[in-house]
Amino acid sequence: MPGLEALLHALVSPIRAFWDPGSRHFAPALLVALVLAAIVWWRSDRRESFVRTVFPARVWLHPSALLDYRLIFARSLVRLLLTGPLVVSSLLVAARVIITLRGSFGPGPLRGTDPAIVTAVFTLVAFVAEDFTRFAIHYASHRFAPLWAIHRVHHTAEVMTPFTVHRVHPLESVLNRAGGALAVGLVAGLLGWLFDGRISGWTILGVDALGLLWNLAGGVLRHSEIPLGYPRWLEHLFISPSQHQIHHGDRPSQHHKNFGSTFAVWDWAAGTLATSEAREGIRYGLPPHLRDHGDGVLSTLWAPIVNAVIALAPRRWRAQTAPSARPEPRERR
Repeated sequence: MPGLEALLHALVSPIRAFWDPGSRHFAPALLVALVLAAIVWWRSDRRESFVRTVFPARVWLHPSALLDYRLIFARSLVRLLLTGPLVVSSLLVAARVIITLRGSFGPGPLRGTDPAIVTAVFTLVAFVAEDFTRFAIHYASHRFAPLWAIHRVHHTAEVMTPFTVHRVHPLESVLNRAGGALAVGLVAGLLGWLFDGRISGWTILGVDALGLLWNLAGGVLRHSEIPLGYPRWLEHLFISPSQHQIHHGDRPSQHHKNFGSTFAVWDWAAGTLATSEAREGIRYGLPPHLRDHGDGVLSTLWAPIVNAVIALAPRRWRAQTAPSARPEPRERR
């Protein structure tokens, strides 16, 4: 069992995230988000003050938002006590790939390539590969009943704040981390063999440079009610905050769209892309009959597991009334 020091560290780590460049809540990213929110407000009709527009009490003090705040600390404890060991190391994956390729094909054919080129190639390819993996896992989470039972937690948020990003079941976090580590490890291993040398990527403040820049470019507003959209053509390349807000809409025609994290081309190719126009009149959350947990932390963590098990059981054993036993049918147009 973890000691008292480890438990205290887990409880404090969400607060330390404001100083962590790798966190969604890195203080400079929050400041940039505030500036972008001010621009959106200034270009709107400004019926309400800036403070009431960005920090409305009906949103920040909503029971759904209060649950998000509690989940921040609960997930930190669960990761320490239960899911922490369930981590896939990208370094181990890369090492295994390099050993396998060298054993089969000998040294890589591009040995001696300029290290600056190697770094640039790895940074870009790893970023794209990880983003595609996140899209694929997210897409699968809306298509396969056991995964939907777990992922559904994220869609029960009835209001959106930057802290809604933490409304993710710990098992889904494990899956996402494993997918990302596997993607980066495979890319690092392949390029490590191909260039026959040490692989590293661009970093800023010790973290992935492209990930940090994307967060600083307004990624914080993905989980917010600030309607920051891009020009229509650009929303076919990159997912805007407005597009991700559409994904949190309460209708299947909304929350089965825009699975991408950074790049919109995956959704464009899959036919699941929706641009900012679809955000009009949006309401967040899921219909009451699809919500499978209460407003308590324990219910939020436990009910999805029960429903995932039900979804895995033989059909004749499934409880017909279990709301998350299968994804709901799509809306007819």
